[in-house]
Amino acid sequence: MTERAQPGELMLWMAARRLYPGVALCVVLALAGSFLAEHYGTPALLLVLLLGFGFASQASDERVHPGVTFCSRQVLRIGVALLGARIGVEQLVAVGSLPLLVVLGCVPLTIGAALGLGRWLGLPSMQSLVAGVAVAICGVSAAIAVAAVIPAGRLEERRLLAVVVGVTALGTLSMLIYPPLLSALGYSDSQAGLLLGAAIHDVAQAAGAGYLVSDTAGDIATLTKLLRVALLAPLVILLGCVLQRGEGGKAEFPWFLLGFLALFCLNSLGWLPAMLKDVLVSASTACLLATMAALGMRTSLGALLAQGWKPMFLLLVTSLLLLAFATGSLALFSH
Repeated sequence: MTERAQPGELMLWMAARRLYPGVALCVVLALAGSFLAEHYGTPALLLVLLLGFGFASQASDERVHPGVTFCSRQVLRIGVALLGARIGVEQLVAVGSLPLLVVLGCVPLTIGAALGLGRWLGLPSMQSLVAGVAVAICGVSAAIAVAAVIPAGRLEERRLLAVVVGVTALGTLSMLIYPPLLSALGYSDSQAGLLLGAAIHDVAQAAGAGYLVSDTAGDIATLTKLLRVALLAPLVILLGCVLQRGEGGKAEFPWFLLGFLALFCLNSLGWLPAMLKDVLVSASTACLLATMAALGMRTSLGALLAQGWKPMFLLLVTSLLLLAFATGSLALFSH
């Protein structure tokens, strides 16, 4: 019995030993980025990504490379699966019908616009898809979730990072610009909150922008934004099935999406204890931070800048279109 177990234990030990240096470095960078984010009020994912850039030369080291690759793929999928613990059907119910109509109108229009504009610009379709979903739903988390279901080789990591950096920067900028703009245009607090929740990429950014207007605007912005986040579950599952269909014998079924869906259902039914939910959400954040460190290490800034102005232009125009779609939907469904 012991003799049978020894080969398996030996293989496990060898795999852990091979992955340890790279994984440990990603974890250290994730912790450092989180520490800096808490003290300077900057998004942790962006800081970890920047720290990863600083260690890009280490990623090619044969001792570090296996662990960094593991974090950029397997840990990414674990983090996406655990995202299901953040989302529940109660978010759909809490915001009422008007935000639901606005969001359902804006999200597909924004993704379609990104695909069309990306094709016109000559960008890869997978990069345009990731950019559209990132803008339409929830920024970096959505970009990472969609990237996880794209078959290997169809999206270069530098192109994913172009979306991550761009959508983070635009989200921060919109958080500062949109509140005074909407107030100047004469929108009420509730209307401004709905538009901010429908048009700003990250949950924290949307909530912060809403509370810059008023408490009422902040509450509505948060709920509307969470409604967009709730659409991530069905969209990622749909994209996973569609994108894997054409891969023939090489296709991998995205099993981690079943974990995403299971946690989403458990959370919606209220069967996740509060303590367990907090642990899963924290674990998801930790996995995504480690993933961002790995992605940063696997991409050189030179390769990122070499992509030119087109990726940023795509994100900028798509973000402005999202605000226009939200404003038009609000005017249409309010009457």
